[in-house]
Amino acid sequence: TSIPRDYYVKLHSKKGNNDKLTHASIYGIMESITTIEDLLKTKIDYYIKVNFTSVIDLVDELGGIDVLSEHEFTSVDGYNYKKGYNNLNGEKALSFIRERYAFIDGDKTRGRNQQEFLKSLISAFTKPKLLIKYNTILDKMKNKISTNISVKDISSLIKMQLTNNTKWDVVVNNLDGENSYAYTYTYPKEKLYVMLPNNGSLVNAINKIKEIEGE
Repeated sequence: TSIPRDYYVKLHSKKGNNDKLTHASIYGIMESITTIEDLLKTKIDYYIKVNFTSVIDLVDELGGIDVLSEHEFTSVDGYNYKKGYNNLNGEKALSFIRERYAFIDGDKTRGRNQQEFLKSLISAFTKPKLLIKYNTILDKMKNKISTNISVKDISSLIKMQLTNNTKWDVVVNNLDGENSYAYTYTYPKEKLYVMLPNNGSLVNAINKIKEIEGE
């Protein structure tokens, strides 16, 4: 579920004060998690946090990945992407998932591109030829990715995938909203650009999550 970075939400631990979702991370990973839990009325058991360099290193460690682009465009970094599948190395993958200025609807297209990237990443990781060397990949990436998933649980998941070779069905959804300006908890003295949540979009996302979880 892709949430626009400027979504105007209530911060979990700040007495219901509103702010951009992106500002929640200023107060720690748990503030982001609990704020999203409140927004989507769900429980987030696990997280994986990456930064720019870890994305580059991970994609390069995989030998590059093929990612679907709905548009032909040139990123601000000067990389060209065709409509359809593009074979991306680490640097080009990072530019692909960061780009928003090349699109009419900016962050919304960026969110969809990031979802396509994650789908490609999952597809690459579930192939047996990569899974059999997961220990090497984990060792190289252990200081570049932050997660609360234990090594034991990761190993168990990988062994299950190797045994069953199950094809993953990744279902994506995007939250929508209206452009506006408002005061925020983090910067209370001036109005900043925010996206006011669209209630129908939010209800639809909550229902889809419940459906996936079998509730």
